[in-house]
Amino acid sequence: MNRPTVMIVDDEKSIRLTLKMLLEEAGYRAVTAESGEEALKGLDEFVVDVLVTDLRMPGMSGLELMEKAKAKDPSLEVIFISAYSDVESAVQAMKKGAYDYIPKSFRNDEFLVIVEKALEKKKLLAEYSLARRQLENRYTVGEYLFRDHRMQVILHAIEKIARSNATVLITGESGTGKEVLAKLIHTSSVRKDRKFSVIDCSSIPPSLLESELFGYEKGAFTGAQTRKIGKFEAANGGTLFLDEIGELPLPMQTRFLRVLQEKKFERLGGTEAVDLDVRIIAATNKDLEQEVKAGRFREDLYYRLNICRIAVPPLRERREDIPLLAEYFMKKYAKEHGKALQFLGVDLLLYLMEYSFPGNVRELQNMIEQAVILAGEEEEVLTLKAFSYPNISETPVPEIPKDGLPLWKYEKYIIESTLRRYGGNKQKVAKVLGIKRQTLYNKLKKYGME
Repeated sequence: MNRPTVMIVDDEKSIRLTLKMLLEEAGYRAVTAESGEEALKGLDEFVVDVLVTDLRMPGMSGLELMEKAKAKDPSLEVIFISAYSDVESAVQAMKKGAYDYIPKSFRNDEFLVIVEKALEKKKLLAEYSLARRQLENRYTVGEYLFRDHRMQVILHAIEKIARSNATVLITGESGTGKEVLAKLIHTSSVRKDRKFSVIDCSSIPPSLLESELFGYEKGAFTGAQTRKIGKFEAANGGTLFLDEIGELPLPMQTRFLRVLQEKKFERLGGTEAVDLDVRIIAATNKDLEQEVKAGRFREDLYYRLNICRIAVPPLRERREDIPLLAEYFMKKYAKEHGKALQFLGVDLLLYLMEYSFPGNVRELQNMIEQAVILAGEEEEVLTLKAFSYPNISETPVPEIPKDGLPLWKYEKYIIESTLRRYGGNKQKVAKVLGIKRQTLYNKLKKYGME
């Protein structure tokens, strides 16, 4: 589990070190800055939960820092450290949005209690925001829909991550939608009007990777007749998505790490440093920790990429999303191929809810497009008849309502069909549908099916 991060801002080194040690001993992650200007830069690099700052500092004041920090992240909780002579100013700061203040003669336990309470408030506000969105029962990434709780948590985190400039690592199986989430981070950030560039590290031959990423100068090698701008330079000011980062060869990992640290690079065959202002989002379907242990991936690069991590669950573990995604793809491809399809058949939904989806969302997308193409021109309900997928003939076909129904009403029919299929075995039905038994009992009660 990620530890809460607290940033300490004070021009007195002794206070910074004391609070850092105190927080780390209490189990928090602590970062420090000696000025407001340095703190604002740090907020672009780290996702900070609580900001602890001196009220009076040379240069930017604590109050000015709070205003600028909250402009970056409105959910940030701020605690002021003040001298007794500044108590009135600290109270005014609380009226402007600070959580609390503490005198410089604080006791350690007193300070930790205030930090803990600030984190509790932040958590409650986040849960309230999440609950409010859950009531809407509709989460979107672009045109994609999500209802699964873990995806809702991910999207809530993305809202916060997008406001920073921190490097992001997205992990998950192939086809889970890592690039979709990367695009969401970009379009939710201040860079949304700039370029979103994609590099598939697995598709570029190692011999060409350096020139593709960093470009080259005229005469750098035989055939280099003109200067070429690389992917990094072309993405300057925007976001660079590095897909399958785990496929980077070790020599290129070394150079990539140096670029991340220095934020500048040289073109192949060149001597002039090119400044880099780009948001890096990397993705992989590999276990990079195991790759590090095996010596195939640099440990320092892994930690540099792993500042903000998003682990995307496979589709088989978030089955609540299957009907929504299936309907979205059906309507999309029905429009593209001129079909009259409006509804998903219950037989098809039952099959999809039981299928393991080794190819994840991408496989579901391909399945639906194939079925739409094979469906009749005037059919309004997409059923299993249009499918030619393995083992489909082994799936029993339940009754299908004659009239099309809104998607939410299919839930009752899916439960009824699954109960019939497994002879009323509720434990088996809950397992097949990927829900808890109590959740199944609640739904049975809701639909009068106890």
